[in-house]
Amino acid sequence: MRLFLTGGTGFIGSYVLAAALLAGHEVCALRRSLESSPVIPLPLQPQWCTGTLASIAPSILDGVDAVLHLASVGVSPRRVPWTVLVEANVVGSLRLFELAAAAGVRRFVVAGTCHEYGESARRYFAIPPDAPLEPISAYGASKVAAFQLLRAFAIEHELEFFYGRIFTAYGEGQFAGNFWPSLRRAALAGEDFPMTSGKQISDFVHASVVAEYLLKACSRQDVISAVPFVANIGTGKGTSLHAFAEQEWSKMGAPGKLLPGSLPERTDQIDRYVPDLRGLLTASSQPWEN
Repeated sequence: MRLFLTGGTGFIGSYVLAAALLAGHEVCALRRSLESSPVIPLPLQPQWCTGTLASIAPSILDGVDAVLHLASVGVSPRRVPWTVLVEANVVGSLRLFELAAAAGVRRFVVAGTCHEYGESARRYFAIPPDAPLEPISAYGASKVAAFQLLRAFAIEHELEFFYGRIFTAYGEGQFAGNFWPSLRRAALAGEDFPMTSGKQISDFVHASVVAEYLLKACSRQDVISAVPFVANIGTGKGTSLHAFAEQEWSKMGAPGKLLPGSLPERTDQIDRYVPDLRGLLTASSQPWEN
């Protein structure tokens, strides 16, 4: 397949790009500058397109079988102004869809976030993909706004639209300020690791697993025109932050100690973020082709 990928130098995007190239796909990947590079090693190089969502040349989308849109700004813990969130995550995403649809692209795969659920997550033991969207963060709100626009656009233009809300992804190359990289740094340095109580329960999914599902979505046979397909991406297993930290701490052979309860809880913390994987698990047994 010929794929057009945004976010290919970001965390999840780097894993998707590596998996796509390894699978033999022809990939044109968007990067912001010539100095931008993926956060993990690639098996080979894609065709790079340098620029932003606002500067994509329509001709680059000719002959593309599927668009993988993974680029976004404002992912926690990094913050950007609200206007930047709207311009990049909402306006930029819609422009990409308009250009690609005009070029004849029919299949679109977009990465969302569990933070779109926000407050509604408190009402579910396992959050279904059709749960109400009640974001409590600027980033989550911008992703909801983009999702609603892209969903309606896909229906009106009879596009094949897969939207995957990613839960707690982790792995090599993740932003240093996130939990797992911070834990790993302390483990390798032989330091103790201060943390909150760790009582909150999440679905911790490795970035390589997320990449597999997003890549498979490019050719899933049950994603059809004008019927948006929304799924959660995770393992379906809830694990407390403390238990996850203990598991990873042990794997890393850390000589230091975990110090749960030494940091205050977040005031906006949601204690359980675990997905219902209906639809996604069906994907793992679906045939797909390179």
